[in-house]
Amino acid sequence: MDETILLVLSSAVFAVYVFLFFRAPGVALHGVHSAWLTFTRALPWMGVSILLAGLFEHTVDQRVLHRLFGPHSGLRGVALAALLGSLGTGSRWGVYPLAAVMLASRASVGSVMAFTTAWMLISLPRTAAEFPFLGVRMTFLRMGLSYLAAFVAGSAALLFARG
Repeated sequence: MDETILLVLSSAVFAVYVFLFFRAPGVALHGVHSAWLTFTRALPWMGVSILLAGLFEHTVDQRVLHRLFGPHSGLRGVALAALLGSLGTGSRWGVYPLAAVMLASRASVGSVMAFTTAWMLISLPRTAAEFPFLGVRMTFLRMGLSYLAAFVAGSAALLFARG
């Protein structure tokens, strides 16, 4: 299924570029140039993230991950995954390889959903930058509601995965 989605999306993007090349060649060339710049900036992050995920997969006991985040862990696993995700910082290139390792260890869909959602919404290491701009109360309110959102998203994913 992933290969089919990639093929369809790639074909659509290619078709748009071909259309633009004949209709507005400057736009197509600028698009390719921008894409290349983005790719060259993202490539080191992707490489480090994939290496980290490989290291993570072979240094962390998969049975422990399965016990903590597997389907039987239920809401406890979702809550723990959201808490773990909130510790994350850095690029989205980092979260998805780690989420893939969780899935490979048979973590529940809800745990992986909570982990990735919390990673994107909370990031405890970045909260110090919020205090001077948003204040302590607003920062903690945002963090609390973001954790709740990650927990709800993970819980909903558990329900949808069962049904």
